[in-house]
Amino acid sequence: MRFNDAIIGGILIAFALVAGYATRDFPQIPGQSYGAALFPRLLCGGFAICGLLLILSGRRQRAARGPWLDLDDWARTLSGPLTLAITVGGVVFYILVSEWLGFIPTAFLMSAALLLRLRGRWVSSLAIAAIVTLAIHQIFYGLLLVPLPWGVLEPLVF
Repeated sequence: MRFNDAIIGGILIAFALVAGYATRDFPQIPGQSYGAALFPRLLCGGFAICGLLLILSGRRQRAARGPWLDLDDWARTLSGPLTLAITVGGVVFYILVSEWLGFIPTAFLMSAALLLRLRGRWVSSLAIAAIVTLAIHQIFYGLLLVPLPWGVLEPLVF
């Protein structure tokens, strides 16, 4: 399934505006000349630029009489929507249980489920999910100092 790029671009710009507006109350970081809103606002700016480029691409598609919606082969089978459902379900799962379960187990389960769906090999999928989860945790918790939830692993934190 493929929407015209102009539709996706408009959605992306709307998301950038809403997310950018939501950063207005982010606190300043003591001792630094930038606050917690800098990184999200930079991302919003990138989203808005990408949205504009997609709108321009969509206008070219429509000028060539392209459709607003084109159903690809994957959208006509159960496989594609199932993968999409696992991805969206993973995000909902994270929102619902990450405080209680913690970032590491939640991100591992999300990554493992998606990798098992896409790759189908247990050993490599679980290994990749573990490595990616620990790498993301190290980047965000260790380097960027983002307070990720520990959940059930809190007794193990020293």
